[in-house]
Amino acid sequence: MLNKDVLAAAVNGMGDTQEGREAIERLQAQDLVKIDQSILSSLSRTWKNAGFVTAGVLIAAPDEYEDIPESFYALRIGVLADESRIELKGSLEELKTCEIRLPSASGGG
Repeated sequence: MLNKDVLAAAVNGMGDTQEGREAIERLQAQDLVKIDQSILSSLSRTWKNAGFVTAGVLIAAPDEYEDIPESFYALRIGVLADESRIELKGSLEELKTCEIRLPSASGGG
C-alpha cells in the first residue's frame, strides 16, 4: 500500500542528500512497515522527545536503511500520528520540542 505520489512529494520536499532521496525512492511497502514498527517499538505510553526517537531509530536501523535521512523518520511519525497509532504533542518541524507516545489507554491525553 505504498503511495508513490505521496512518497515522491516527501522526497522532493526534504532537501536531503541525493543518496537519501534515492534510498527513499527504493523503499517498498514492507520497508515502511519495518520502519514504522521500529518507531512504534521505541515508544511507550510516556511522552518521549521525537528527535531522540528519530535519532535512535536511525542509529539502530539495519544497513539497508543507512542512507535514509532522519527527516524521513519524522515524516513517518507524522503518518503514524495521522493514523492515530501514536499521539503527538508539538510540531514535527521542531523535533527538539515535539513529543510522541503510544496512545494512552483511555484514548485521550
